[in-house]
Amino acid sequence: MEYAVTPVDSSANYLIETKSFSGVVFNEQEKPTHDVYTFSMLMRPTEAEEVTPFTPSLENIVEAERILKRCVEVDKIGADSLRISNNAIEELPSYRRQYYGARNEKGQKLIWINCFSIESSFAHSDWKTEVVEVDDGGEWYFNIVTNIDTGECYRFFRNSIGG
Repeated sequence: MEYAVTPVDSSANYLIETKSFSGVVFNEQEKPTHDVYTFSMLMRPTEAEEVTPFTPSLENIVEAERILKRCVEVDKIGADSLRISNNAIEELPSYRRQYYGARNEKGQKLIWINCFSIESSFAHSDWKTEVVEVDDGGEWYFNIVTNIDTGECYRFFRNSIGG
């Protein structure tokens, strides 16, 4: 896989671009306006564990993307039994991503992938340094957690049933 890695100006984040995806890897030291590391999204619904931020490597992101693609295009269901139906989201290459890494209490690496449309009418000029959040947005906004140690995905969440 060919890729380009570029530092994000005025931050410790970096941008990864490939033919099939592009996204920003958030550095564990960066403090976005919303603390994603306390999101319950990072944990399975039955777990109440602490997570510790870490900065994902390029290899971690490539593995998280492999898991994401399998969950969305092949399995169409996460390890927590949440379905990812064909009409829930658009084709994966039509989204930009934000990647946040955390380790759970077992030491497993979790990557929270926040996806939003490249072509949406919403302006996200600070997407390389701040969490993209919207109210509504339908199939143009979703997020999911990948566990790169177990190969699982879970916590698929589309921002609304509208749109």
